[in-house]
Amino acid sequence: MKKILISLISEQTIPNILVTIHYKPDILWFISTERMEKERKTECIEDTLKLKGLLPPTVEKVTVDQNSLEDCINKIESLIEKVDNEFEYIVNITGGNKVMAIAAYEIFREIGQKVVIDYLPLGTNELVQIFPRKKPLKICEIKKRLNLEEYLRSYGFKIQNKDELQRKASESISRKDGSKWIMNNYEQLKEVLGFLYKNLKEARNIKRYPLSATYDRNLASIESEMLNKNGFETKGRQISKDMNKEEVVYLTGGWFEEYVFNEVFDLKQEGLLDDAMVGINIEDLSGVLNELDIAFVKENIFYHIECKTLTEGEKDIVRDEVYKKGAISTLLGKGEKRAMICTTLNQISESITKRAQSYGVEILPIEQVRNLKDKLRERFGVQKYNG
Repeated sequence: MKKILISLISEQTIPNILVTIHYKPDILWFISTERMEKERKTECIEDTLKLKGLLPPTVEKVTVDQNSLEDCINKIESLIEKVDNEFEYIVNITGGNKVMAIAAYEIFREIGQKVVIDYLPLGTNELVQIFPRKKPLKICEIKKRLNLEEYLRSYGFKIQNKDELQRKASESISRKDGSKWIMNNYEQLKEVLGFLYKNLKEARNIKRYPLSATYDRNLASIESEMLNKNGFETKGRQISKDMNKEEVVYLTGGWFEEYVFNEVFDLKQEGLLDDAMVGINIEDLSGVLNELDIAFVKENIFYHIECKTLTEGEKDIVRDEVYKKGAISTLLGKGEKRAMICTTLNQISESITKRAQSYGVEILPIEQVRNLKDKLRERFGVQKYNG
């Protein structure tokens, strides 16, 4: 029997997408509101289903007054009058508001036969059948997982540098050992890294840059080792190299971002995470651009990480990033502490920590970043990997 899925539209698009993917209906009905249409929520759902090749051939939409039970009932009944009795109705009442949910529930409960009414609690992958009611409640696992592109599209974000992401990931993985070595020796390399940042920060967007600068003291042996590893020529205190843009970006903080990405990517390889990317440029429906250093999804929940190589005197940058990352998390679904800021700071002040918590952001000092994999395993309830 063919299936019609009825979806109530609200700010959270993921439940409607997951339920559609789960049932693969022949017809999809959207029950929306003027505000949700202004925010283009149904468009986001349709775009994501198109990405997966699962948008039904027939899609209809009605816009209701979310505060009028009568209007909601009339609009939904107008859809039902258009079809015959050869369909099974599946009603997903996760979205919408209470009035919309009550209207849909009452209408389809009265139809009775060939009707299933479901609810998907936010942040879960368990579909609860509330009509016909079973004892105990019938719960069905949603097994499908969205990748990062699909998740971002569901909230109206397009990846602008999609064609570059595989290259970025591959290059980060190829430099994994070098990035980890810098991380392991960061305290001894902090001064020379700061020197390079000071002399190269204005060259991050230049194709080639001939560096020639004088260090303020004699190089320590481990500093010389790092410079040699990265192809610099050193004569006394003089440091020089003809650098390309990629090398400049790497040595002015890119190494830290790549270290964190490799920690996250290892978890993807273990099967703990569903997808992970580094260096993502995203654009929302209104054309506003944002950058995500690292993003990943686990069980249809989105997480992102900002990476900051900071000295003790740059904590104001952390304060700014707390607000920015909290705001992006709010735009990309519900859930607590889905944003992290990884830093090279030895410790984070209590005031900054509390402010971050109020925005749903977790800030990690360097020692916690060094143990990021175990921290994430613990967060997701997984024992230390022994593979």
